[in-house]
Amino acid sequence: MGNTFVLPQAAVEFVNPLPEKQVLLVAGGRSPDGLWLTELAAAHPAIWCADRGIDVCYQYGLLPERLIGDGDSASSEAWNWARRQAVFVEQYPVDKDLTDLQLLLQRVGDVYGESTVVATGCWGGRFDHLWSNVISLTGGPDHGIHACCLADEKELLVLLHGKNGVKIGLKKEVTAISLLAFTPVCQGVSIKQVKWPLTAVTLRYAMPYAVSNLPAAGGTSFQVAVDSGCLGVYCCFKT
Repeated sequence: MGNTFVLPQAAVEFVNPLPEKQVLLVAGGRSPDGLWLTELAAAHPAIWCADRGIDVCYQYGLLPERLIGDGDSASSEAWNWARRQAVFVEQYPVDKDLTDLQLLLQRVGDVYGESTVVATGCWGGRFDHLWSNVISLTGGPDHGIHACCLADEKELLVLLHGKNGVKIGLKKEVTAISLLAFTPVCQGVSIKQVKWPLTAVTLRYAMPYAVSNLPAAGGTSFQVAVDSGCLGVYCCFKT
């Protein structure tokens, strides 16, 4: 795998090497397009579902390795299908402290030690759910997750921690590129091959101004670098 995530609409090449194990996480938010998910899953033999994510896998015939959650939002049909297919199921009480996604991230760390995660089914729905998903994934390094992106066919968010960088090769047209600080400050942030480049700037969590950029005229890729902090690189794709 080297240092690249390959998605149907983009190739995400990191400066730093990636752990060998890559997990496709299917959560219970906005369902990704079936063709998009099937293409992505073909390159990810390790599929884990967080609760209602099993409905998506059931719909498209994608057998996960593991299903984690309380079962309160998944259909009984999909949950029972997973059990019949001998999927490893970890069911938790509905009344619990952590979300299904947070439990899944902990278990990824327990099982694999170090890994990378591509998470889908995280967008859409209630803002508090989306915010919890994103912020929980920024804590990936606490669970040995050293590279992470949230993606479906419409949106992509790549998370960079510490000194790192990324080159994103675009296979589809984007309507916005934004840089978002998820720590109080992100230092040494640069972006090039875009309409409005930045060089070694400091981005602040409380003043997210580096939004709604675009690729340079005729460009099919762009590059981002950061020296410190947790930086989100966001792309919105034309659909």
